[in-house]
Amino acid sequence: METPLTVVLEEKARLLASKGATLYSVSPDTPASDAIRIMCDGNVGCVLVLEDGKLAGIFSERDVMRRIADAGVPPASAPVRDFMTTKLFTVQPSITVEEALVHCTDQRVRHLPVTEDGELLGLLSIGDLVRFVVQDKDRDIADLVDYIHGHQIQI
Repeated sequence: METPLTVVLEEKARLLASKGATLYSVSPDTPASDAIRIMCDGNVGCVLVLEDGKLAGIFSERDVMRRIADAGVPPASAPVRDFMTTKLFTVQPSITVEEALVHCTDQRVRHLPVTEDGELLGLLSIGDLVRFVVQDKDRDIADLVDYIHGHQIQI
């Protein structure tokens, strides 16, 4: 029998699995220009900043725009640690996708590291969450249409 917790964990596992295992990361000493190149090459909106294997911050497009471009700082001249966001909003794998979306909206963040017991499990973007909700709603609609019309047996 499925419990609500089981459904939530399966939902989160499906979402993290659908993203793949690639997490883009840099060290705090990485030049900001190198981190920007990694983001461009990977077509991602942020890189995780890991220090001694632990999450130390996030360096995102928003950091590039507000802390580098707006300040007129040459990105090759300073390490990521000078520009990264260190006030992190992380989520546990047990929250629902809808709760994660509310968290993104309330905290005005686009990326949520998923952690458990201090271990980084993955990264969810607001785009990942919206895509999952839309796919889930599409499945619900298909199930309702199927229920209303009944299964059509093809001969």
